[in-house]
Amino acid sequence: MTTTTLTILALFIALFILIFSTVKLKLHPFFALLAAGFSFGIISGMSLSNILEAFQENMGSTIAGIGVVIAIGTVTGYLLEKSGAVETMAQTILKITGKKHASLGLAITGYFVSIPVFCDAAVVLLAPIAKRISKDSKISMTSIAVSLTMGLHATHMFVPPTPGPLAVAGIVGADLGYVIGFGALVSIPVMLVAHFYGEFLGKKYNFLPKHEIEIPEGQKLPSVFMSFAPIVLPIILMLIKTFTDMLTKNSNTNNALISFINFIGEPMIALLIGMIIALLSYMSLNKDDKEIYTFDGGFGEALKTAGQIVLIVGAGGAFGGILRASELQNILINFFSGIDIGILAPFIIGAIFRTAIGSGTVAMVTAASMLAPLLGVLGISSPMGLVIAMLACASGGSMIFHANDDFFWVATSTLEIDTGLGYKSFSIASVLQAVTGLAMVYILKLILL
Repeated sequence: MTTTTLTILALFIALFILIFSTVKLKLHPFFALLAAGFSFGIISGMSLSNILEAFQENMGSTIAGIGVVIAIGTVTGYLLEKSGAVETMAQTILKITGKKHASLGLAITGYFVSIPVFCDAAVVLLAPIAKRISKDSKISMTSIAVSLTMGLHATHMFVPPTPGPLAVAGIVGADLGYVIGFGALVSIPVMLVAHFYGEFLGKKYNFLPKHEIEIPEGQKLPSVFMSFAPIVLPIILMLIKTFTDMLTKNSNTNNALISFINFIGEPMIALLIGMIIALLSYMSLNKDDKEIYTFDGGFGEALKTAGQIVLIVGAGGAFGGILRASELQNILINFFSGIDIGILAPFIIGAIFRTAIGSGTVAMVTAASMLAPLLGVLGISSPMGLVIAMLACASGGSMIFHANDDFFWVATSTLEIDTGLGYKSFSIASVLQAVTGLAMVYILKLILL
């Protein structure tokens, strides 16, 4: 049996093990991911030392990148729930959207928040609000989770300065202003199709969140300003850093102000500032609670939850790392080299890489790298053609969002969606988003080229 056949077979077996063990056997996702990753490596012919190295390196890098953010975000969420700030925020949002359109309000929130903020951090921040809105509005948590997660996913894939679309725009040479504008435009139907699918699915899988902190009757709630500040301020700080980076990208400017902006705009620092505000707000309303920040108090309780989430997310990143360390990526590149199917090429390449390897950024960057030399042949080398090419790569990279992506585990863990429902909801919604994105690309191509 050839290396190519073995690798493809190993991929299918690994995905079967992952889905069967989590959905049917209800095995803890950390150990299911461990089993899937090592099974793939062994069957595909990787050496045991390479499997172990890829697992450890990617587990470590994933946790280093998102672990602290999850921990701080979980503590912040606990403080917001315990103080009643989540109740204040939920009621404020429901007043604006009405209970009937609460899930759409969260989809729109996700759409805007994910432009400056990584969707992993964003879903951790917004999960407590989402759960409270589900409980207060009596809208299924399935609908709420799909709307929020896939709203975040839409702009994460299409709108710079998120690294994926930003890198693709650079590779194909597309004008960044055009990319941001048309990416934001295409993201609207991409967001909406997932929202409507979430509403449909919510009727079939209707449940309300279980792990909600009850607010004692008569407890004074924080003001609207103090409730939103721990979430809105970090987003603003990250947004300022993002645009500062863009403005100073090609300059050697390194003054104290820019260094300070870059420091406080780092996700970990921005979220830490938000957590401190949430703590001060909580303590102003609960002056007698002197144990909230202790090992045995609220901080310790929140970090128990965060620890499980971090391990699951890390294992998801490690599984994806083993896939990337194998011959799978080279096999896919060789297979698609020389195939000319027009604008469908970057879409299909991106879709296969995202589904197989799990990283939307890797998928769309790979598609763009293979597409770049063919732009003239395909007749899409004009300024608008380059934007069309970038959007086609992003559309393909949106599919399929599933268990080899660490964001899948962040979303399922924080929003109380079990793995089986995660596949039925997030994975299928990502297919709808990808196809909708492709349809929009064709419409824009007909209009603009």
